[in-house]
Amino acid sequence: MALRSCLPVAAFVAAIVLLPCAGCSEHAADRSAPTAAIASAAAAETQPETDAGKGSGYTFRIVYPALAPEWRALDAAIRQFAAAQKRDFVGASTVPDRVAGTDYSLDLNFSVARRTADFVSVMASGSAFVGGAHGMPIVASFNLDLADGKLKTLSDLFADAQTGLQALSAECRRQLEGRYEARLREDPGAATTAQQASMKLWVEKGTAPAPANFGTFLIDGLDARAIGVTVIFPPYQVASYADGTQQVEVPAKVFYDLLKPEYKDAFAIDTEALKSGAGVR
Repeated sequence: MALRSCLPVAAFVAAIVLLPCAGCSEHAADRSAPTAAIASAAAAETQPETDAGKGSGYTFRIVYPALAPEWRALDAAIRQFAAAQKRDFVGASTVPDRVAGTDYSLDLNFSVARRTADFVSVMASGSAFVGGAHGMPIVASFNLDLADGKLKTLSDLFADAQTGLQALSAECRRQLEGRYEARLREDPGAATTAQQASMKLWVEKGTAPAPANFGTFLIDGLDARAIGVTVIFPPYQVASYADGTQQVEVPAKVFYDLLKPEYKDAFAIDTEALKSGAGVR
């Protein structure tokens, strides 16, 4: 029984967009404005833009989402990422010693995966095949803060970045290990003792509280305040290629107390649950 796989494909190169956090004074901007931006963007949406082409023995196809004009930083980031993927792919496709008689391909799709009152999350997914047994997965995300028009990392959201990452690390590890245990209960012979130890080590390493391990995420919610984050782990980070990309949904109550003051209004939580001790794990 395979682990839960959340995305059909996943990275030619692993990529994390790290941009500097805006100062608190900037972030104290009125957070009622993003709602209007969302409404205007919805009205202005058009058909996605496609960049497709081919050369001798290779093809590529990149699909961009329709974005609101004021989301310039988001548009610039995804196009920069796509350009790097395309450049590396075409370079690998045109080298003299490329695999003969094999068609190379790049398929990359950007989509607006989440949109709350304060954030827009774009997901990049696809694969690049340049020979070998299978294509190399592409997984990346880009999260725009509508208040200041800048991209954010998970670390940017917390008053103390390391403490915030530790909370996310513990929750992701708990859920992923639970999946392994559930699989073993259903099929006790699914893994040897050595394989079980290897799986546990894989999860521990892949969920260690380091920015690089939490570079791909979405801010969950629909138009209103965010309700949590979804952390996305590409193949090989916490599981095998065969197990696919793994995602963990982390509710806001897990990290709410650790957010910077200016971000607390952007997340909705069950305050009664927090009072009863169900907050940060």
